[in-house]
Amino acid sequence: MATQKKSTHNPGPIILDVEGLTLNQHDIRRIQHPLTGGVILFGRNFQSRKQLTALTKSIKQVRADILICIDHEGGRVQRCKTDGFTHLPAMRRLGDLWMRTGPQASSAITAMKVATASGYVLATELRACGVDFSFT
Repeated sequence: MATQKKSTHNPGPIILDVEGLTLNQHDIRRIQHPLTGGVILFGRNFQSRKQLTALTKSIKQVRADILICIDHEGGRVQRCKTDGFTHLPAMRRLGDLWMRTGPQASSAITAMKVATASGYVLATELRACGVDFSFT
């Protein structure tokens, strides 16, 4: 794998994807480009926790300052579905819970606790695998 390159510039505005479960030379060249600021991962980039962690580590070895993102919203848009990842509710369901309960104290607190717990689980599981940001 490529050795870690220290960037001498700020990350660029482009977020790009990678082709598969591991990086290829084309992915590496694109990640090294000065306009690249992030990599977004999809279902095709996930096989297991171990593989995902290896992929994010290899991305950071190519470019330490890059933002690693995933589109992992819960519900049907959940890229990491196996290997111990928690099945999360769709974020819309959390919004619906809030809208149904309204701002009444006890109901609002329950809705906030459910949303907070879901966010905590999502973030904890993804950060453990080296993912920095989820489009939730």
